[in-house]
Amino acid sequence: MPEDTHNFLELTRELCQFPSGVVSDANAALFDRINVEVPLEFFRYLSGESFNGWEVPKNWRVKSAELWRGDELVFDGKAHTLGVGRYSMPFEGELDWEDLKPHLVTNADLPDAYMFHCMWQYRPWDADWVLSIPYKVFTQLGPGRYRVNLKTEYESGEMLVAHHIKKGQSDKTIVMHSNTCHPHMANDGFAGTAILIRLFQWLAKQETYYSYRLVLGPEHLGTVFYLRDLPLEEINSLVCGIFEEMPGTMGPAKATSTFLGGHVVDAAFENALRHYSRDFVMAPWRMGAGNDEVVWEAPGYEVPFVEFTRSECIDRPFKEYHSSLDSPGLMKVAQLNEMYNILQQVILTLENNAVMHRKFNGLICLSNPEFDLYKERPDPTVAKNITEESEKWGHLLDCLFRYFDGETTILDIATKHDLPFEDLRRYIARFEEKNLISLSFHEISKSKAKHV
Repeated sequence: MPEDTHNFLELTRELCQFPSGVVSDANAALFDRINVEVPLEFFRYLSGESFNGWEVPKNWRVKSAELWRGDELVFDGKAHTLGVGRYSMPFEGELDWEDLKPHLVTNADLPDAYMFHCMWQYRPWDADWVLSIPYKVFTQLGPGRYRVNLKTEYESGEMLVAHHIKKGQSDKTIVMHSNTCHPHMANDGFAGTAILIRLFQWLAKQETYYSYRLVLGPEHLGTVFYLRDLPLEEINSLVCGIFEEMPGTMGPAKATSTFLGGHVVDAAFENALRHYSRDFVMAPWRMGAGNDEVVWEAPGYEVPFVEFTRSECIDRPFKEYHSSLDSPGLMKVAQLNEMYNILQQVILTLENNAVMHRKFNGLICLSNPEFDLYKERPDPTVAKNITEESEKWGHLLDCLFRYFDGETTILDIATKHDLPFEDLRRYIARFEEKNLISLSFHEISKSKAKHV
């Protein structure tokens, strides 16, 4: 069994203990726990605030959630945080089975699961009421008369969002983002958060050109209000970003492209996935799980954003999705380690990408001991210590000198020749050591967003 050297599972278990939400009594304790790992700056948005039709909901609590058939209590929604649909209205009364059924949420494919009904926290104006009942309980119900005792309350509160900034040499910033509003859920939630926390602890020890910003908050709503209040100058310093979640199940590592595609962060992900994952998918924009990248890329912000998950399909990213079975026990350490390693490789690629400037004319004899830069290719008459990759490297040498044009980047070459960026970077650095080229850092550019 792979070793959990970064303690992803332990941190995930701790974060999953909190019954968090968009606005929740537990949010302060959750963020305080994260603050122990990385220092956070907090942003607070009061219930009732609105922007572009989005509303910060009130703090919602369940006081009782009982379903009775005669004198028998057949279901108690307070037995689990997900037992009542989020933001359900109170209801007390008697219903026949056919009238009750539309108010029961269940999933026959997950007979032990409470399902996460969350729509009304985004659409409070549509709120009705539902009970989330495991299918094995649901099958014991049926025709008859039922009494519902659902007492919920609403109180003004605040939505918490936080960020942590790792300063680099430049104010140009790469954003990493995770949600905090899925109570007790690991894959669709806190395992992704745990990976980003560990990534920023690693970044704290690195000398970086770019600054890095970890943003944590409720899905969509947190990002909508966080970006609403950022000055335009600050928004334009955000050169790209990554939304990361669903890291621990057995699906392939999946990166969805930025909205326009063709961005350097897209290329960095493709290279890292090709060479550091067991299985991967490069998907079009919004064809992963679909998350806050749509907020970051909205007009007036236009921050190029990749979503990085193991989503198997957009409508059902993994079997236990949005259910009480999405627990820390579902997480596979090898999958968590792989996601972390890929994110590291993406960062190292962006931090080390460079353009090559030629200092010679003509064809260099790379096998000459003066240079010693030749990559051996197969020869039927000579025994050589070569690998399956040798022909790729050999073909690279047929092309390489033309890439020393002051425009082509190392990542461009790695993409074209299907070579690991870091191996290629080290090889090209030897050309600079031989004074054949000079290297200049390739800085990520971003078109300026405009507010209207």
